[in-house]
Amino acid sequence: MAPRAAKTRPPSAWWLVVSTLIWVLAAACLIAAVAYQDSASRPIGEGEVFLEDVEGSSRIVASAPELEEGVRRARNHLEIEAVSVVSREGIIVFSTSGSFVGQPLRNPMLEFAVESDRLAAVAGSIERGLLVDGVVEWPRDSILYQVVSPMTGGDDFIMLHYDVSELLGRRAQSGAIQALTIQLLGLGGVFAVLGAMVFVGHSRVARRHREMLTESEMLRVHSEELEEANVKLAEARRRAERALTLAEEKMRIRSEFVLMINHELRTPLTSVVTGAELLRDGNLGEEDQQEVIASMVAYGNRLNEIIDQILAVARIENQGITYEPESIPLSSLSTATSVQLTDEKEIADRTSVLLDVRTLSLTLGSLSDNARTHGAVNVEVRATTEPEIEPMLEHGERPQPAVYFIVADDGPGIDPDFLPRAFEKFEKNSSSSGTGLGLYMVRLMVDALGGSIGVSTSQEGTIFQIALPAHTRDRVMETV
Repeated sequence: MAPRAAKTRPPSAWWLVVSTLIWVLAAACLIAAVAYQDSASRPIGEGEVFLEDVEGSSRIVASAPELEEGVRRARNHLEIEAVSVVSREGIIVFSTSGSFVGQPLRNPMLEFAVESDRLAAVAGSIERGLLVDGVVEWPRDSILYQVVSPMTGGDDFIMLHYDVSELLGRRAQSGAIQALTIQLLGLGGVFAVLGAMVFVGHSRVARRHREMLTESEMLRVHSEELEEANVKLAEARRRAERALTLAEEKMRIRSEFVLMINHELRTPLTSVVTGAELLRDGNLGEEDQQEVIASMVAYGNRLNEIIDQILAVARIENQGITYEPESIPLSSLSTATSVQLTDEKEIADRTSVLLDVRTLSLTLGSLSDNARTHGAVNVEVRATTEPEIEPMLEHGERPQPAVYFIVADDGPGIDPDFLPRAFEKFEKNSSSSGTGLGLYMVRLMVDALGGSIGVSTSQEGTIFQIALPAHTRDRVMETV
């Protein structure tokens, strides 16, 4: 029994899911680091980036429940000291710097921004110190960068106050790599290494799984090869046993053939010699002489028949049967071969069979003689286009379509134990006389005609059925 291959489980898909999630986190950290560094490195107070700061602060102030809270949130968001709210009349109504509250706008650019609802920015000195939480943050004449923009969802304006020197200083430091950027990059690297480790682990497990599958497949292939070799060895042993059995059978057949020939030749030959001696002595009367002569002739014919049969089989085996096949209408065979037709005349007229008349006559005659030799009284030979029996034993491939020649007798039938060997060379029933070549020669002639021969037997008689190639006139016309 072949060994079974070991069952192995493939690596779980969760390995890939986990490694993918880790790499996504690593990518997110890298993206966050780049975004933070870009945000920390952007120019402050200029261009679109500065506009985004103003609009963001405006939304923060507008969304706060109270104006004071919104202004402080905007200041903390921008990390600047002063944020003010300006009314449409240009008066600062609230500011994180108390010194600005109640002051009107005096700069024409900023006033234009309030009147036209547009963004405006200007750098200029302040006339009084800027108080934030009661502390003078910027003294008088300090240069401020002031911006006015409409608030989101309201009629007021937001004004942001930047220290120009602080802006310039922060801009000078904006190119440096930030600490948080380094931290995010480090965290992303850790995630990337961890993801790589998980992926490599999964790859190694998958590779080991493939190796185990390969080993299992090789084991299976070797097992199958071993089983195949065992089958071939067993088949070779069976062939050797069959060859030995066949050799023993051939030796048995040869021994029986020698005994048969010894008996079949010696008996008539002894009778012929004895009759000749009686005639030579001249002691027989006229009537006895005629009887002895008739016996000698009969035994001589028997000897001649045995020798002719042996020579005919040898000739057929060595040279084959030479004949010229011809297509003969089935209706003409009753005259040529004394075969009785069982089909209607119309069917017989349009059905033709491909054969050699002489070979067919020898075949049917041999079967008839064989039946009478083995105790049959009545033998009937007929032809039909339909099979009459399902043979118990059949040699050759039955042609389609076919004409069937039937030889039926009322003899005692063939011994069931002997039936499988009925068409073999030198095989004969132990209780019967003959050379054992009659049915074998019939088989050779049927093979030469390209047909098949089958037999069905019982205690009431035996039926031989010969199938030969045929065609009908309708089939020929369809083919053409």
